[in-house]
Amino acid sequence: MKKTYTIQSIVCTEISPGKGSMAWQLRDNADERLRKVSGISTLDKNGLIESVRAIYTREAPLIDALLLRQEGDSFSIDFTGFNQAQGYINREMYANMQKCERLSCMVGKLWRVLAVMALLVILSLVWMLNSSMTKFSQQQPLIHHEQLP
Repeated sequence: MKKTYTIQSIVCTEISPGKGSMAWQLRDNADERLRKVSGISTLDKNGLIESVRAIYTREAPLIDALLLRQEGDSFSIDFTGFNQAQGYINREMYANMQKCERLSCMVGKLWRVLAVMALLVILSLVWMLNSSMTKFSQQQPLIHHEQLP
């Protein structure tokens, strides 16, 4: 998978003597999305960066490419070799899995909605039966007494 990014900003922070953090704000040139990539840096005695380790292993090649660039630079990187070496699944498969997860979540919600609707229908039928029975019991009997001579 080949991606092209533009570096929007770089923030370096010293956390403790010899340790720091780095954060890059990137813009994906394909879809204009912003992405933040972070790493933990090792600093020398003068506070200069010796190395940076990616927080997430998957971002290691991206961190390596970012170390060679400055704010405003655009660059392309191909993750295919790294993804294959690490045994990562293609992103298209993740998209299909996410679609299935959303669908199963919607089906679960649909069952809840149907259960609530069925309960409401049963309650309304019970209410109608109760009111009919009450109305029927309050009616006067239609028995006529015949008078005998």
